[in-house]
Amino acid sequence: QSLADLLGLPEPPHRIECFDNSNIGGQHPVAAMSVFIDGRPTRAHYRRYRVKTVEGADDYATMREILWRRLKRGMQEDNLADLMVVDGGKGQLGVAVAVLADLGLKVPVVGIAKPHALKKAGQTNATDRIFAPQYKEALSLREGHAGLRILQHARDEVHKHAITYHRKVRRKRTLSSLLEGIDGVGPGRRKALLQHFGSAKAVATASVEELCQTPGVGPALAQSIHQAFRRRPLSL
Repeated sequence: QSLADLLGLPEPPHRIECFDNSNIGGQHPVAAMSVFIDGRPTRAHYRRYRVKTVEGADDYATMREILWRRLKRGMQEDNLADLMVVDGGKGQLGVAVAVLADLGLKVPVVGIAKPHALKKAGQTNATDRIFAPQYKEALSLREGHAGLRILQHARDEVHKHAITYHRKVRRKRTLSSLLEGIDGVGPGRRKALLQHFGSAKAVATASVEELCQTPGVGPALAQSIHQAFRRRPLSL
């Protein structure tokens, strides 16, 4: 109800969706969505996204792609959010507003940004700032405000979800790049290794004897794989 009052919504938002991107130096960009139903996280509805059209660390372009994909699917399935939240300030909010306009949708949307600049300026008690299209200036709500707590929780959940997915993608791609440099390991054997061990971590930490149990991997190749990971360990 506090969010409805704050944003001028006709009723409390039943479904809240929050979006965030994750990459390190533009590498392996991914995104995620958290979903809150009646103010509570509903993890079965969370989603993870591989970025398909953006190269490098372009946060705005990534946000546009992910929001476009989510909203198009929501239109097809008739399950759009009652309130969209983007992790970021005016720039990210502007992207969301533009995507909604392009699709002809009127879904309420806000951005939530950490008050780093305010705290550097000495406002040590500053809270996360809320950006909404209907307000010229960012809203600074009191700590503990019920609506702010929901937005913070949704943002923290999607951030954690995006980071976890990014680490998984990075490990898998790092494994593939290492294996590609080993003579005798082609696409078929890379696939066999992942299927046999179940994860990049398991392959990277396997012994020579364990690697030999993979179909198509003999003692000599197993030794080469083992040595490759000893020379350049994965960040697990």
